[in-house]
Amino acid sequence: MRNLFIIGIMFLLIPTAQAAELSGVFVKDQITAENGETLLLNGIGLREKFWIDIYVGSLYLVTRSDNVAEILSAPHASRIQMDFVYKEVAKEKLLKAWREGFSKNQNKETIAALQDRIDQFYGYFDANVVAKEQYILDYIPGKGTTIIKNSKVLGVIPGEDFKNALMEIWLGNYPADKNLKLGMLGLK
Repeated sequence: MRNLFIIGIMFLLIPTAQAAELSGVFVKDQITAENGETLLLNGIGLREKFWIDIYVGSLYLVTRSDNVAEILSAPHASRIQMDFVYKEVAKEKLLKAWREGFSKNQNKETIAALQDRIDQFYGYFDANVVAKEQYILDYIPGKGTTIIKNSKVLGVIPGEDFKNALMEIWLGNYPADKNLKLGMLGLK
């Protein structure tokens, strides 16, 4: 009987792979990328605007890191996942936020070089987004960034340069939400 008690206590002390939860959204601790790489949850954070929860942002990487330069230069798959929690976000507000994110973190030359692909990205946000909708931005080296809405592939945007500019919306020097950046980097 004593041995069963000790074994039971040991099982309670063994760390388990639990999903993370924030603002009622549960995310997996790891996923498998399209190219077969295992991606680990690097961090999770909340995008807020005027104290209102907008979406839960999750960052998945092959190797956990809080170093933005290292994350951007890693030759591996990655994922940014946005799980919306606010009742409805207007398409125009999303597009405004994307524009600000690109323009604050990139110089004019980079924006000009990426403009066609940035416009393609904007095209995937053609309607208001409501609570419980999910956008996934999956990057696969050599293929590009696949945009997925509610498990439906919307398209692929080529280029590591585009992926980096996109990631800098959350992780760059001028992130849309500093607390979200810290959460996605696993620092909060």
